[in-house]
Amino acid sequence: MAQLRGYVRGIVFFVMLAILVSLPAVAEIITVSVPFVSPKGDYVTQQERYHTFRIPGMIVSQDGSVLVFAEGRRGDGSDPRRDENAPIDLVMRRSTDNGRTWQPMVVIESGFRPGGDLLDFSDPTPVLDAKTGTVFLFYGQLPDVAPRNMAYGQSPDSKDGNHIVWFRSSTDNGQTWSDRKQVVYPDEPHETSDGLYWRQAEPGPGSGIQLQWQDQKRSRNGRLIIPAKRGGSRTPDGPVTVEPFVYYSDDHGKSWQVGNVTPGPDANEDEVVELIDGRVMLDARPDSGKFRRRHISTDGGVTWGPDNPDAIPITEVDGSLVRYSAKRAGHDRDRILFSGPRGESGLNRNNITVWTSYDEGKTFTNPVQVNNGFAAYSVMQRLADGTIGMVVETATGTADRYGEITFYRFDLAELEGGSRRR
Repeated sequence: MAQLRGYVRGIVFFVMLAILVSLPAVAEIITVSVPFVSPKGDYVTQQERYHTFRIPGMIVSQDGSVLVFAEGRRGDGSDPRRDENAPIDLVMRRSTDNGRTWQPMVVIESGFRPGGDLLDFSDPTPVLDAKTGTVFLFYGQLPDVAPRNMAYGQSPDSKDGNHIVWFRSSTDNGQTWSDRKQVVYPDEPHETSDGLYWRQAEPGPGSGIQLQWQDQKRSRNGRLIIPAKRGGSRTPDGPVTVEPFVYYSDDHGKSWQVGNVTPGPDANEDEVVELIDGRVMLDARPDSGKFRRRHISTDGGVTWGPDNPDAIPITEVDGSLVRYSAKRAGHDRDRILFSGPRGESGLNRNNITVWTSYDEGKTFTNPVQVNNGFAAYSVMQRLADGTIGMVVETATGTADRYGEITFYRFDLAELEGGSRRR
């Protein structure tokens, strides 16, 4: 009997050891700050108040300033065009000390328009042109209240109920912004890449990239890319399907072109990264299933190869995909980082985790958990001091959702040597 008990204890030990080994490492955070705290509470319609902050975008400007953008939502915090008399603002906070402290919030775009019109602004997606130092910010405009599928057309007049894409630029590291300009995208079947009516062509959210390793066609070096997704239909008012694509500029943001959509299956919010051989990899939130959609472009984001889904199960959510290092840039190793909520007791929006790829996106390994509890959309960037900054939709209360947008700053060593614990 004693021998049997010893045998059982041995089995239990090895089972527990296997469980511990399979758990993600937990990062030791260098800095945690909260640039946006959602007040919640009653239904909000006042101009100076918000109910919820959601949908972060982030970029590091030329001087190392961290710019974090978000939707300032009113009403009950619902997605755009769902709440009546509850316009959504586009807001920003800026940090000059790698996210330790934040300057006062700035309203980039107010949903309360002159003349009394109400609009929703959404999905902030910035990109840095490292050659000129200019930061570009893409975002969408939607009616305050509208059907789930947008009306066909691109009229900026809110009464027409259309989807609009705007961009602004900053040449002083996010301190001031230019007037907005509309990006008119192809929307007629004869001019779109898939022969559909494009009724929405929403950027990001997250961040864009600039190409630098286009050895096969050097004229593409310096290309700015903004990830996006289009809602298209066979008729002007028919059922809509969603596919990723990118906006791109080869003239430092003076003009913007539209690439082809991915060949399917359906996917939504997406991110892009340049591989060291010049190809561009796109990672997208699936419309169904538990694996990310992954596509490769060999022409700088204009066209895309077939879906090669990732093998990490994750809930349907917008993630982040960024390059941390590359031997071509003088670093010790090639690294691409991916973040998303690993889930808790199943796939859900909990426990934001970072994976690392050392083989240019073929596999992602070494999961490191950054928070416990609720976590949804995330955006990562390499900061000026070489640490990693990540903004995440989080919540403090166990029953709460989307309570804050939290900024985590951690070191590369924590991704490659963190202790294994919950």
